[in-house]
Amino acid sequence: MRQYLLFLAERAAPHPMSIPMEQHLSQHAWFTALAPEHRALATATTQLVRYAADAFIARRGERSDYWIGVHEGLIKLAVYNVDGRSSTLSGVPEGGWCGEGSVIKREARRYDVIAIRAAQILLVPADTFHRLMAESLPFNAFVIGQLNERMGQFIATVQNERLLDVDARVAQAIAQLFHPMLYPRTSPVLELSQEEIGLLTGLSRQRVNQAMRRLADLGLVEISYQSIRVVDLDGLRAFGMATL
Repeated sequence: MRQYLLFLAERAAPHPMSIPMEQHLSQHAWFTALAPEHRALATATTQLVRYAADAFIARRGERSDYWIGVHEGLIKLAVYNVDGRSSTLSGVPEGGWCGEGSVIKREARRYDVIAIRAAQILLVPADTFHRLMAESLPFNAFVIGQLNERMGQFIATVQNERLLDVDARVAQAIAQLFHPMLYPRTSPVLELSQEEIGLLTGLSRQRVNQAMRRLADLGLVEISYQSIRVVDLDGLRAFGMATL
């Protein structure tokens, strides 16, 4: 029993990584737009942390101490009630950032941030974030763009959950991972299992499988083991939207 508990603790705990920070931050547009002194600040204070699948990166109700970036992997933003029921607000793939609203307001986090698969996460401290907001026009422009695009995404998510059928919800959940501003590093081949799509949509793996087969039959995607190739992104984005 003791060994099992130690295994669970190790699986859930974040693991700091000692690697050149500037090299990793340079893959993100907001960082490369900064002045040299602000790049130095971000490099000196940002952490890169590895989380196991299913680990909590941030918990609802905790202080928003960090702006969160996905260097590798896939995470989700979700809310759970006391009965264990959940609502997934968004998935965030590699290259995406989240949590800026709570950091700006210095408020408690309003949702859980969870690693859907093993992930490397960039954590920019709130104090660094606020200094960049106060001193850097390029950083301000990036954050304002993020807030605007994410608001549009959240509105679309609510619309889709309430008005679209299940197949269309699956199509839109995949299409959202290709948002060019929020998630600029998404490739046409998503290393995404049907179980992970279920975690993003709140649907069972079996129901996701049915939806994916329909999308494949229509020539919108190609399904492989643990991955999906998006063949027709425009068609995927349009799927089911004619009913609105």
